[in-house]
Amino acid sequence: MTPEFRNHHLLVSFLAVADTGHFREAAARLHISQPPLTRRIQALEQELGVSLFTRTTRRVALTPAGEQLARRLRPCFDEIEAACQEARMSRQTTAPMVIGMTPALDDSVLPSRSWLEAQLGRSVEIERRSSRELLTRLAKQDYDAAITLQLALIGLPSQLPAQVESVEVGRDPLWVILPEAGLDGKGSYQASAQASPVELCELGDTPLFWFPRRENPEYFDHCERLFQRAGYRPPRREEPQDHHRLLARVATGEGIALVPQSFLATRRDGVIARPLSARWAELTTRIAIAWRRDNDDARNIALRLAEALQEHTPVQQ
Repeated sequence: MTPEFRNHHLLVSFLAVADTGHFREAAARLHISQPPLTRRIQALEQELGVSLFTRTTRRVALTPAGEQLARRLRPCFDEIEAACQEARMSRQTTAPMVIGMTPALDDSVLPSRSWLEAQLGRSVEIERRSSRELLTRLAKQDYDAAITLQLALIGLPSQLPAQVESVEVGRDPLWVILPEAGLDGKGSYQASAQASPVELCELGDTPLFWFPRRENPEYFDHCERLFQRAGYRPPRREEPQDHHRLLARVATGEGIALVPQSFLATRRDGVIARPLSARWAELTTRIAIAWRRDNDDARNIALRLAEALQEHTPVQQ
């Protein structure tokens, strides 16, 4: 191995100056300060025994020797970059594709790993996090990491970072969970076995189990706007994170709960589920696939999956 190749950082620095015509701009491109860059160019000129640049107060220009060196080096570095890109693509092909899924949606409305692997023709790794956490991970993506999040199935409304875009694939409307024994006292609402729609405002001051705003500010504010527009102002009780515990507390008559339709597959004695009246049609979770705007491969995969999910997902479209 020749000394020139071992000191390839000197050649990279040379091309940066040659391409920009300025030491300051080249230093910014290389993420170093100008003095170290100047020393690198001086070291390369000393090693080669020729001057590579003529310098003025405003810019630098290549000498004939510098022009010849730049002309020979550029195709070499293009080949190096192409080889590195091929290696990255090989890793992406063989490594599992990481897809995030929010636990705010039940598995019944989310594609299974086996279905995703059949669609993609590669292994898939599922990562369970809240929509907010998944969007943050996509926005702060590190492509040099061993495992990167490429797609995320999230619930909307959520605050999408500028680096992320999404496509909607379905909806999961909220239903009201009531104690089977009925609600007594002021604002009582007798539950029945019939699935007739419920008007929330008729429930009076019956406590509502509800999540804190910090968990999903966008979705919380969306629901609050709908509540205020309809004049629905129930007393609140913090919603247990465990769904089974939530159902148990509703069964004892402590309050009611609003849950996605997909969660109705989880049943418990002592509670019944009812759809909401038409005025609450916007009280729903919109299901979407999210990806980074600068990841064209992820975008193409997301759009392909979105088309397939129109038939796969048993939620309202």
